[in-house]
Amino acid sequence: MGQSRRVAPIFSKDSEDFRHMTNRSSLILLFGGMLAFAGVVSCGHAEQNASYGTRVKYGARQKIEFPDFTVEYLGERGKSLPVYPRGFLYYDFKISGGKAEKVVSWTTGTGIIDPTDFEFDGKRYHLELRRSEKLGKLNDNELVIWQGSFRSR
Repeated sequence: MGQSRRVAPIFSKDSEDFRHMTNRSSLILLFGGMLAFAGVVSCGHAEQNASYGTRVKYGARQKIEFPDFTVEYLGERGKSLPVYPRGFLYYDFKISGGKAEKVVSWTTGTGIIDPTDFEFDGKRYHLELRRSEKLGKLNDNELVIWQGSFRSR
């Protein structure tokens, strides 16, 4: 009765090594996936497609693909003039397509909320922030771009 019997292990040493290797591989794969996702988000390469005449959310370093060009929000800047020392706040957007590129700036100026008209690649467009003539009030992070002839003022 005092004898203890030794039981042979069910798994061999080789299968134990395989299990550790599988666990490490899973961790490496998980970590690699997290790095890839973080790289896309932090580099600002997230793009969205948009149509003319629709509300589109914009943010810093976010590219928005319209049918004829790409829009990227560059940020805000203030500019004061001697005749208006309080100054104006401008919202700058880079418009690019192919090798062409230009910066379009929108401002409320002295309080009139109007679209900014611009031309790109021989076509005419309107950039709206804060309020759209057809869609009404826009959120602070929304824009609308319309394609077409400039309206008369």
